[in-house]
Amino acid sequence: MNPLAPLLEQHVRSHPELELQDAIKFLYQSCMGPGHLGLDSQTVLTYLEAEWADVEGEADAPPTEPLGNGLCRLSLAACKGQGLEPSTLAALFLHTAQTVTPDRKGLEDSLKLLYTLPFPQAKVDQVLEDYRKAGMPAVHHSNRYRRSYSPAYRVVDQDLARLLPLLSAIDRHRRTHSQTLVALDGPCATGKTTLGGFLSRLYCCPLFHMDDFYLPPERKTAQRLAEPGGNVDAERFFTDVLSPLSRGETVHYRPYHCHSNALGEEIAVPPAPLAVVEGVYSLRPELQPYYHVKCFLDVPWSTRRARLLGRNGPEGLERFEKLWIPLEDAYFRAFPIRECCDVILQG
Repeated sequence: MNPLAPLLEQHVRSHPELELQDAIKFLYQSCMGPGHLGLDSQTVLTYLEAEWADVEGEADAPPTEPLGNGLCRLSLAACKGQGLEPSTLAALFLHTAQTVTPDRKGLEDSLKLLYTLPFPQAKVDQVLEDYRKAGMPAVHHSNRYRRSYSPAYRVVDQDLARLLPLLSAIDRHRRTHSQTLVALDGPCATGKTTLGGFLSRLYCCPLFHMDDFYLPPERKTAQRLAEPGGNVDAERFFTDVLSPLSRGETVHYRPYHCHSNALGEEIAVPPAPLAVVEGVYSLRPELQPYYHVKCFLDVPWSTRRARLLGRNGPEGLERFEKLWIPLEDAYFRAFPIRECCDVILQG
């Protein structure tokens, strides 16, 4: 069975005023993504801001409708209600448009699903014939659909849509403050580094890694390692990074390199209105007051284990299970890190 069949069926049930061109639009977006628009970033933002102005924000509105193939329709009402900035949504849309590979064959195959909808076969035959003759282009919603449902959304990657709570929290704080510091904590292999890198590119902001602040060998005493979170040099991280960040000053620090057990060359990071810190131990209790947005990443152990195995091999996985994970577990048992966070991202 075509995996889009149940999604299209659900869409038809929830939109009984739908016409065939609306079903075609659903299938087109699922298979081709939003890249057909071919718009530059400023034009995308201009169109979005015009539509945004006419939308009433609804914080409790369902944020997404799945399209299949890893895509979804992200509701403008939900985005506005939760505090997302139009520029952030425009960036998510553009990122999706640039990364989705259009599947024209998939669209051709999926059009057969129109025959499963409650329309006369002759009408479906005619609509499909005309659509194929036109070259299977992108289509608009029907007037009937627009009058009934006032659709206002952007097609984005489903994984990006899951970040809405975090991105909204960041944008809400940025809107009223000159400085925003974000922390991403959670166990190993939950995606903190990947997410931190994405936020850094999305907001053009500096990113700091707690992995750059592990203790050197001479300080890894039994007494220190017995402390929850004691295997990270929180003192140096605070002095070199978090304290100057909080004062809006240039950060000067030397990252610790585990392979050489030595500090690297000094890195200077100019002041920025937004900065992200990622890594386990970033939310130690003494560091928490300096962050404005705190996020916890929660991923099932089976997924984390598979990631560690693929990333480090069997020997590396065993080392994590025997050494690093017990230290992390002690940290999370000792401190309510998850509970202190503003946003929890699952999966």
